[in-house]
Amino acid sequence: MVSEDAKRLDEIDRKIVQILQDDFPMVERPWKEIGDKLNITEDDVIKRLKRLNELGITRKIGPIIDSSRVGLTAATLVAMKVPKNKVDDVACTINEYGSVSHNYEREHEYNVWFTITASSNKGLTNILEEIRQKTGINPSDVLNLPTKQRFKINVRFQLT
Repeated sequence: MVSEDAKRLDEIDRKIVQILQDDFPMVERPWKEIGDKLNITEDDVIKRLKRLNELGITRKIGPIIDSSRVGLTAATLVAMKVPKNKVDDVACTINEYGSVSHNYEREHEYNVWFTITASSNKGLTNILEEIRQKTGINPSDVLNLPTKQRFKINVRFQLT
């Protein structure tokens, strides 16, 4: 079943999204270069990107960084049991840390999950302990699930 938003994509929209995934131009004016490839103006590309974002088709345009290549060699997935009335406050505290890349709520006994990366396991432990202390979550209500082996899944959607 195709969503109503997906039905609003024309061939140019699909080509733009495909370029964003596969061949983003690393130049001073990427929107102009994309427009040139598609025989539309730079302004048209920008307008279409704004529309795609408003529709929720795209959420963010940004780089994918290999954390281990920039010195962040330690990573963990953390699950916490957080009282329902404290979830928002705990999430705000967790979100203060630039080393947290994901933070989300789940319908589960362990209802707040997030990932942390750091340059060492000691650094990772220190960040997690600081978060735990600031949030007041009991150590027995925290699961620390350190990365043993890293798998990178490259998801690409074929739109054209």
